[in-house]
Amino acid sequence: MITMRHAAAVVLVWAAMAHAQTALTGTWHGRTPNGSDVVLELTATDGALTGTLTRDGRPSEVTNGKVAKDTFTFNALLDDEPEAFTGHIGTGEITVWLDRQGSSKAVTFTRTAQGDRQRP
Repeated sequence: MITMRHAAAVVLVWAAMAHAQTALTGTWHGRTPNGSDVVLELTATDGALTGTLTRDGRPSEVTNGKVAKDTFTFNALLDDEPEAFTGHIGTGEITVWLDRQGSSKAVTFTRTAQGDRQRP
């Protein structure tokens, strides 16, 4: 039998996941420390993350994407080499880093208006 406490916990977990997915879906712009422009076009649904990472005009498909609470992970090609990424969902921004470099090299992205593909 499901107790009220258990039901409330399930609702809270579901609400947190739904919020993270809604907060992540959209177009994000950032600039790496070496000056490369990066655009992330992301869609988060049911814990999965899909989309495109475009660096300096070169697009790469986001694969193996996952969203859990306020973090997300995905893979994409950079210069034709596979890379793994991790990110954190903040208030009005996301931070993303290459796993091989660690979070100290994170790039901050800000959301852009739908259809706005201008550089940050």
